[in-house]
Amino acid sequence: MLQLFGRRSRADLPSIVFNDDGKQRVLFTLPPTRRPDRPSALVFAMPKSGSTLLDRIMRRLSRHVGLRYVSVMGTFFKLGVPDKDMPAETSRIFLPHGYCYGGFRYLPGFDIPILGAARSVLLVRDPRDMLVSHYYSMRESHVEPGRSLKSTSLTLPQRETARSVDIDDYVKGPVAEHFRTCLTRYRTMLCASYDVKLYRYEDVIYDKANWVADLANHFGWEIPRWRTDSIARRFDIIPRREETAEHIRQVHPGNYRKKLAPETVAWLNGFLREEMEYFGYATNEATGSDGAMPGQGRRDLG
Repeated sequence: MLQLFGRRSRADLPSIVFNDDGKQRVLFTLPPTRRPDRPSALVFAMPKSGSTLLDRIMRRLSRHVGLRYVSVMGTFFKLGVPDKDMPAETSRIFLPHGYCYGGFRYLPGFDIPILGAARSVLLVRDPRDMLVSHYYSMRESHVEPGRSLKSTSLTLPQRETARSVDIDDYVKGPVAEHFRTCLTRYRTMLCASYDVKLYRYEDVIYDKANWVADLANHFGWEIPRWRTDSIARRFDIIPRREETAEHIRQVHPGNYRKKLAPETVAWLNGFLREEMEYFGYATNEATGSDGAMPGQGRRDLG
């Protein structure tokens, strides 16, 4: 099979080189793929939207069809490369065939040249729930970035903040601006310009079997339903009670109502209004249990 599809050698594949305190260092080399004939795919998400769940699902789906899953953003995090220092030449690793590129929690500063050609998906979630989840993640469970570079290092200033203020002050702080910026960039620079399949956390979290099958169908991957169902069952984890120190703290939509003061929710509704309404989240009290606007509840993925 590998010979049939002409697998490229590692020497032919692009690398990302970084000037680390005067020394040229290879940060990443694109690994070979088993199916260089298949179109590449792109997977985007918001932080704390189920992004890790989506990554794990896509790794298994892409492996089944022979595509190599690549998360260069994950590599940068493990090395400790901040956003401002991500090399522009990262664009070179995005090939039109053979790969599934994921791990994006925001639209990066470097170009992704295959955006106009590759099929893409974007996963979002009610920003109020994302902010609550971010607070607990920073305070208790989020892993620390790597520190293997001499010239730069990535830090998590939100961790100290989350451990020193209450949740209402935290979600109204700089993190709210960060989340709004991420949503705005996705709205204006991704959704407005490219054909992106949008998924909302609230629509898929209780319906993983249909979601996984729909992901495979969107990318044109012929994967048996028993296989997609098996992948869905593997990741269908819902804790019996809230576990604040775990990555999967609690799964249910609308948790912000239990955690945030009404005044905080009202402030977030105003601050995030444009992005919430664009992605289908109500900013008033006429909502369902998942925060969806009337008439925009769980979608049929069958």
